[in-house]
Amino acid sequence: MPPGPGPLAASSRIAAPPWRGLRALSWSASLAVIGGALWLLHRCLGHIAWRDVAAAWAHMPADRVAYSVVATMVSLAMLALFDVVAARVVARGRVSAGLAAFAGAVTQSISNTLGFHAVTGTALRYRIYASAGLGAGDIARIVGLAGLGVGLGFAVVITGALCQEPAIAHGWGRWPGMVLALVLLALAGWLARPRTLTLGRLTLALPSAAVASAQMLIGGVEMLAAISALYVLLPAASAPPFVDFLPIYVGAVLAGIVSHSPGGLGVFETIMLASFPPAARADLLAAMLCYRVTYNLLPFVLGSAALAAFEWQLRCRNRMPGQPR
Repeated sequence: MPPGPGPLAASSRIAAPPWRGLRALSWSASLAVIGGALWLLHRCLGHIAWRDVAAAWAHMPADRVAYSVVATMVSLAMLALFDVVAARVVARGRVSAGLAAFAGAVTQSISNTLGFHAVTGTALRYRIYASAGLGAGDIARIVGLAGLGVGLGFAVVITGALCQEPAIAHGWGRWPGMVLALVLLALAGWLARPRTLTLGRLTLALPSAAVASAQMLIGGVEMLAAISALYVLLPAASAPPFVDFLPIYVGAVLAGIVSHSPGGLGVFETIMLASFPPAARADLLAAMLCYRVTYNLLPFVLGSAALAAFEWQLRCRNRMPGQPR
């Protein structure tokens, strides 16, 4: 008779179901969010005449499209700068600023369209940084610090919007904004001394107060540029003030991330359409379609081409005499 399973195997079988249950719950929640968003999107689109959308698209001013492209490039530049800062903290002297900027720009341009940033972003960064000799631990630390910068950018923009009392806050936004501002200041003060965060076997050295402050600044500029990439496409007659549009955009982006929908597709559009009056939705839909081209499709194509060129360069280098194959 074969020996029975030992205590470690038994404990593994006992511990596994909760993780599987959490994963199943996460996917179920994502499917529910996507399903609800698609239902609402169908209801919103049912009241829109496509000839009105086509007319709004045809009359889209070329200069506004150009402004959207410029704002997108600024956003990608700031996202690339997150990687530059993170690589400088984690692997100073072992990764060039150019390679770090390339990794950040390519990763974000592809992940913003495909979604699943934790998977696609980590895999792409691993491929790029591994070419410079970095190990999995250092790459994970870079990913973590870059992600922290993006989160701080969200926090800074939300704080600024609430402190400016957008109409959507109905007069109560300034107090939460001040609380968030105090939290960010407290975080910077707490990071004045070296801090570490332990996640299982991975130890992540948190950024210093100076680095965290730089990430807040970079993140704020990045978010404002990303929001502007859509805002400049909105028709002036139906566009709300920028400070009122800001929390709508941030909420739509966060909902898209939570849903795991590729690029937030469907979820982002639903929240945006539901936030505007029916009379303005045809113009808004045309603006969002143009935004998908300038902010998602164009960077995705350029990022994919840059990644293909990088892979070709790596293969050529590895085929040179004396290089490992």
